[in-house]
Amino acid sequence: MDRKRERGGWAMCFGVLGALTLAGAAMVSAPRAAEAQANEGRPQFNRACGRCHPNGEEDTGPAIRNKNKSVEEMTKIIRQGTGKMRAIGANKLSDADLAKVLTYLRSMHAVR
Repeated sequence: MDRKRERGGWAMCFGVLGALTLAGAAMVSAPRAAEAQANEGRPQFNRACGRCHPNGEEDTGPAIRNKNKSVEEMTKIIRQGTGKMRAIGANKLSDADLAKVLTYLRSMHAVR
């Protein structure tokens, strides 16, 4: 009887360790997946925005890192322009590419 209980305890222990290992792998892969998704918008950002805001830093345009604007605010800025910034229309940055850019901007905390 003690042997059965002992074997059951080991099986449970291995089951728990397996579950923890899987959970840990999921926690590691989730940030990687989010990073990959954010980086998917990098080429579109560089093409449409990077000339004035290289890597989100100041150049011709102001730094946009850590601005934490809402998606709606940033979309309006991009589509309508502001002050010195010209509007970026759908002919230059499609709605699908804009969504990728916004995800990339979220990774640098330009968008919340």
